[in-house]
Amino acid sequence: MVDPGEHADPVSTTPVPGSASVRVRAALEGPTRPARVLGVFPAAIYLADPERNVLALCTHDAVRLPNAVVLAARTAASPFPALAARADARIGDGRVSLGALDVTVVRWWTPPRPPAPGDAETVRTGRAALRTALGPVRTGLSGRARADLADLGRYAATDSERAGAAALRLIGLGPGLTPSGDDALCGFLLAQRLLDPEPTGGRRADTLGARVAAHAPGRTTDLSAALLGHAARGDGCAQLVDLIGAVGRSTDVLPRLHRLLTVGHTSGADLAHGVLAGAEAADAGAVPAVAAAPYGRGDGTELPYPEGRSAREQRA
Repeated sequence: MVDPGEHADPVSTTPVPGSASVRVRAALEGPTRPARVLGVFPAAIYLADPERNVLALCTHDAVRLPNAVVLAARTAASPFPALAARADARIGDGRVSLGALDVTVVRWWTPPRPPAPGDAETVRTGRAALRTALGPVRTGLSGRARADLADLGRYAATDSERAGAAALRLIGLGPGLTPSGDDALCGFLLAQRLLDPEPTGGRRADTLGARVAAHAPGRTTDLSAALLGHAARGDGCAQLVDLIGAVGRSTDVLPRLHRLLTVGHTSGADLAHGVLAGAEAADAGAVPAVAAAPYGRGDGTELPYPEGRSAREQRA
């Protein structure tokens, strides 16, 4: 889970340039509108607009989420205002404004994707290496969450109802802005999609991802619902994508895992456990499954892209 730190002191009121993910281009280029501050961290501020779009405004050396607007400043430069949580925020017309901070988007970047996985035996070898490496790693997942994640990996290719029920039980499970259950589910959704190149695997990932994305708003935090929506469409942070690529190619699994484990307090470990379960589901992907209309097939059908509405703590 992501944990807040001390607020940084303001350093400037001068407009600054930013580099934004293409996944939030529509939200950023829309008309200017107010935004809510979801969380303030030394390296990032999370904002949500009335249309359920969530943005991560972050420093250059922060974890780069698929909905991020990245500044050139590093975390040590303290680029965020100390009272950012109470400042007026606005998004639109290519800008993000937050109190004295005024960011103009000057270029765009695309979230990474891993190389195509190797054959089934190669993926199994990579999965075995990940399972061994995860043995002593501390995770934020409860016993219940680990059982649900195991069911998800076991049934994703053979029983969509049981797999879907397990996935929904994981949503919002745990404390923080990104609960451990959500982190594991993000890892699972990406690994299931990216480690199974077969068309049936893609359709299964579409179906499960759409179900998760539709149910996440209101069951977890705004930020976490947004990240589950991105994961349902195949996007995650570079550290997560790199681990999935390493498992798929059965190379550099341990160094890629170590890099992911630096994300958050337990988020990296929770994401990695999701990757392991997703790799198991992909391995079982040869079993046919009934699925809904596929994502990105050129037929105009798209997954819902919810960006979260209300967090559990916001209902208090």
